[in-house]
Amino acid sequence: MPKVNCPDCGRQIGMHELEAKTTAKSGGFSTRYRCPFCRTDMDDVTEHLV
Repeated sequence: MPKVNCPDCGRQIGMHELEAKTTAKSGGFSTRYRCPFCRTDMDDVTEHLV
């Protein structure tokens, strides 16, 4: 299973551990992800994949 490296606390987080929030926008949907440890928001987790 892929892991994400949190840009703030540096912990490696399993994709299933991330908190996700999806909101509707005029052109579709937007999803933000949050580290469960330090609560940092990430717009694009693909930039932080380990």
